Amino acid sequence: MAGADFLLPMSAGAALSWASYSMVVHVVSKRQISTLRAIAWGALGALSLLLGVCTFSAVGAEQPLTKQNALCSGNSPECYAKTHHNPVRECRQVMDKKATFRHVWSGNEDQSRFTTYLWHDENKRTIQMFGQQAKAINSLGMQTPLQYFCVFNANTGEIIAASFE
Repeated sequence: MAGADFLLPMSAGAALSWASYSMVVHVVSKRQISTLRAIAWGALGALSLLLGVCTFSAVGAEQPLTKQNALCSGNSPECYAKTHHNPVRECRQVMDKKATFRHVWSGNEDQSRFTTYLWHDENKRTIQMFGQQAKAINSLGMQTPLQYFCVFNANTGEIIAASFE
């Protein structure tokens, strides 16, 4: 499906390229012009091709975002957070600072630390997210699973509360 999204930009770029090439060939063949002028016309054609491809690529790149927004048309707090302000890293930093015990985060850094999103106050657009990818380390070095949460304003990204449970 991703290939079909680029069909229009690719065909438009090919048409623009053909038009630029045809214009340069026509001008050079009909008039006896110098090589320097032909090179200048070629450079202008290449520049217009480059700008056209960039424009059509930008238009093509905007389509997935619009599709994502269409999928997020429901009242899902997770979707709202991910398309507005979702301060996952900031929440983790606040929890690390507040922790009074040793702990480790499981999983890799690319993985989302929060798995559940709920509306804390839907009218104010505050969201509470929960996760379970942390472990406390006791004095014997044993690891105990932890749950944690973060409450934030999805419109501004402001963290209201974050802590381990």
